[in-house]
Amino acid sequence: MFPSLAHLDRYYNEGTRAYSDQSAYTEAQTQFQPNSATPCFDLTLFALDCEQVHTYTANPDPALLDFYMPGDNKILFCIHPQVLQTLDNDAYLRIVKNYGTRLQPLCVEPSSSTRTLYVKHSGLPPHAAKVHFPFKVSRYSRKMRDEVIEQAINVSHELEQSIPSLDTQFAFLREVIGVSIKKTALHDETVKTREQWGYLIREMTPFPPCPGKQKFLIPGFALYGTQTFNPEKKPLLLDLIDTCSPSQYLLDNIMFPIIRHWIECFLQLGYMLEPHGQNILLEVSDTGHIQRIVHRDLSVGIDMRRRRDRGISSDTCNMYNRMESGEFLSITYDMFMGHHFFEPLIQCAQHYFPDLKLMDFQASCKEYFVDFFPEHDLYMPKTIYYFSSKRDQFNKPLYKNTGKKPTWRP
Repeated sequence: MFPSLAHLDRYYNEGTRAYSDQSAYTEAQTQFQPNSATPCFDLTLFALDCEQVHTYTANPDPALLDFYMPGDNKILFCIHPQVLQTLDNDAYLRIVKNYGTRLQPLCVEPSSSTRTLYVKHSGLPPHAAKVHFPFKVSRYSRKMRDEVIEQAINVSHELEQSIPSLDTQFAFLREVIGVSIKKTALHDETVKTREQWGYLIREMTPFPPCPGKQKFLIPGFALYGTQTFNPEKKPLLLDLIDTCSPSQYLLDNIMFPIIRHWIECFLQLGYMLEPHGQNILLEVSDTGHIQRIVHRDLSVGIDMRRRRDRGISSDTCNMYNRMESGEFLSITYDMFMGHHFFEPLIQCAQHYFPDLKLMDFQASCKEYFVDFFPEHDLYMPKTIYYFSSKRDQFNKPLYKNTGKKPTWRP
């Protein structure tokens, strides 16, 4: 038996935010931080007229649809309490407060991402609300702009339709409802250029459904993270490895499937999954066997070159995260997966199995990568790219060429 996903997200994360010099930074108030002692807090709800919002859906559970879009020309709108308390000058917040009807709040607890909140409501299917949080966490603020919301819904819908052609060990958490405030809801013409924002609803039951006994979801970082309340306890990774060969266990059950999924999603859809320790979940049986790799967070980069090569229509894609070159491919594969996740995972195992060598894992993964992606040179850069200190118009970091040779691929 394993702790709940929410508990693992919050309290098996110590020491894991060390992948960059900004990774541990947060502007979230203490009570809203994932590792706080606060068990839960209230997520503010308003009812807005349908005409004031954009809505996006991707086959949500009917109970969730009925709750967040209850009819009578009303849509529920979720606002993080820190936004409500500190951003009175936000034009869209004024719209909600002035024209919305305040409702009973939802009880929520934060996930490891701070702005994604697990909803504790016994009458609804397991789900989370990913809300607008324009405060800096790690290297940039966590806004939920309209185009981001729409694209996540589009990606979720397309990925759901593509499941039959993907690996049987692939699963994901669907993004099923999105809501943002329309610019036309603003009556002050001078502020209509401001960024629209809103929230997403994410179903927490992995898709496709997997019948059978109870499954547990373990975040990737919780395999090697130190426990907040019991820092001397051995990591969960050891419980999973048990008596298996540690190198073969890591490769066959975690690393190879993630590499395979990353390649499949790129080759088939042009998607760039971001498989770092926060976005990867292991679906584990009650006997401790990994059943599937579950991917969360669908605000992915989309490689338009690959979609054209595949003849895939992009009519359902808006302009968010469209890419025409391979820099972000390197960031997601070389850095997010290889450096941010695989390397600390191996370092944890090496502490208990000192004969393990990083270069052996990298050599095996390079060979596996080439077998599944022989045409990689057509899309991926010859060197590693990462984020620079420069920012774009949305204050997101630009990319830089590190000049380093890849270690997890040729």
